[in-house]
Amino acid sequence: MSRYAPHAAMTSGDVMEEGLEPGSALHRLSERIEGVEEGQERHEGELDGFREGLHGVRADVVRFSSEVANVREEIVGLQSAVTDTRQTLDAFIEQYGRDREVSKAQAELSRLTTDWHANFAQRKQTRALARGLVHTLTAQAVYRNVVNTATVRACSEERLLLEPTYWLAPAAMAVAAKFRNEDEQGERARAHACTLDAAKANLFFALTCSRLGDETEAAAWMDLYLQSLDPDELGQDFLVVLDAIASRELGEKALGYTQQALAGWNRGGSGLSTGTYTSLDMRGGTHLEARLLNLRSRIAENRYAALRETCGEQWEALRGGWELATVPKRILAHITHMFPDGIDGVEATVSNGGHVESALERLIDQLEPDEADMRERMRRLERVIEHGGDLEAAGRARESSLAPDAAPVAFMTLLDQAVFEPDEVRLGQPARLMALHAIWPGLEDAAQRFVAGSQDHLPRHITLSVAGWSCTVATDPRLMVEPRPLVDELAAHLAQQTQVQSDAVVRRWPRVVAALVMGAFTGALVVPFVDGASRWIFALLTIGLFTWMAWEIWSVPLRKRHVIDQGNRLRHEAVAKLAKALRQCEGFFEDWREALEQLTFLSQWRGNGKRD
Repeated sequence: MSRYAPHAAMTSGDVMEEGLEPGSALHRLSERIEGVEEGQERHEGELDGFREGLHGVRADVVRFSSEVANVREEIVGLQSAVTDTRQTLDAFIEQYGRDREVSKAQAELSRLTTDWHANFAQRKQTRALARGLVHTLTAQAVYRNVVNTATVRACSEERLLLEPTYWLAPAAMAVAAKFRNEDEQGERARAHACTLDAAKANLFFALTCSRLGDETEAAAWMDLYLQSLDPDELGQDFLVVLDAIASRELGEKALGYTQQALAGWNRGGSGLSTGTYTSLDMRGGTHLEARLLNLRSRIAENRYAALRETCGEQWEALRGGWELATVPKRILAHITHMFPDGIDGVEATVSNGGHVESALERLIDQLEPDEADMRERMRRLERVIEHGGDLEAAGRARESSLAPDAAPVAFMTLLDQAVFEPDEVRLGQPARLMALHAIWPGLEDAAQRFVAGSQDHLPRHITLSVAGWSCTVATDPRLMVEPRPLVDELAAHLAQQTQVQSDAVVRRWPRVVAALVMGAFTGALVVPFVDGASRWIFALLTIGLFTWMAWEIWSVPLRKRHVIDQGNRLRHEAVAKLAKALRQCEGFFEDWREALEQLTFLSQWRGNGKRD
């Protein structure tokens, strides 16, 4: 009873207070919920305002993106305009530069043209007078008194007064003096012309005398002209003169003088020496020697293959000597093809003077160095104007306009081209024959030296080696032995070698004993004491050792037979190779000696004029 006493002591007031407390809590909770709802409504209003602001920002972003796209398009258009403007500006600058070059070229060309007319206009008149004086019709007119000699003298003296430094003016005066038979005045005029330019003046007088029919005086002037030339720098005019001389348009004396001069130049420029042919490659030789060396026949790789293989290191020396011996034959074949009528050619008739006329025209019209320099400058400016100021295009046009025959040529090069490359030099057949006459001593001497060098490398005996067996063979076809005894000797040697190798095949008892001991040890002491995969491995090893032992005991006949078969095959191949090498050896040295004999025919061709 005592446990329930506190509960009984509670008053009614306490009970009423406990009943009111839940209602108060609910009331407070309701008020809070209403506050939360009011806050939510307020926040929803703010959120709606934020959403409206966000929509506005989005609209602004869209409008800004559109504006950015428009700006980008404007920038692209601006870049295109800038590029076009730059291209236009570059084109303008380039065109301006070209126009400036054209203006400069026009101004310079105008100045040079003025200087040309001031300094060289009189030379045109001098050339016209000289061209008229050397014409045969002018001489006939003077001798027939159609033209007054006083007029001729006055014209020539006027030219000399106007052009005292131009060699053609006193040269024309010398021709005019000859028409008047004024020897003393003519001599002084000729001396004055030779002082100004000896080579051109001498050639002019030689050609003029030839045209006027005085071959003796023409030959004397031609001799002086040849003496004044530099053999290492012959102008293209010399080719025309050579054609005229070879065609006998200047007479036999001029031809003889020219042949003597060419022979002297050839002796001075050939440069042949006794040490030239000390080696097979002919290094350090002259241009003629290199040309002749390139004519030699070459041995193809598949020719004399067996001989090459059996000769070993001797082959290179043999090949070089053989090829060297073919030079005279190839020279003879070339010159008989290029000069089918022989070194003297057919009976030539005197030409109608066309070469002399051409040489005179070229000589008279030839510009002096100062004229040529100014003319080249004027042509360069004209090309600049023609190509609109494009300097690169003008330079390319200049390179394409250069004549290939403008450069001087050396005498030895001229001879070489006239004989071996006629398409490279513009010479007629008579002039090429003259070149052949001039080059012949050097050509024949070079051929003799090639033959001497070949003979130095022609051995009396060579050694052939096949399958370790060697034999010595004479290179003289008359001393060569029959190939059969050598082939039989090689076969006997290889058969004996095979028999020795077969007899050396015996049972190798140390290997048998070693295989037996190792097999017994492995089978008796290892296999019984291991398990798994190791047992199988050692078992296979034991079987292999016993198999090896059995092979060593019973394979001797098989190995002997294998050695014999190999020996027989080697013997057949070696015998065939030796027989083929001996046949090739005989043909090789026969060809070599026949080629050496061609030097005699080469010497006879000049003496006979033509080889039968």
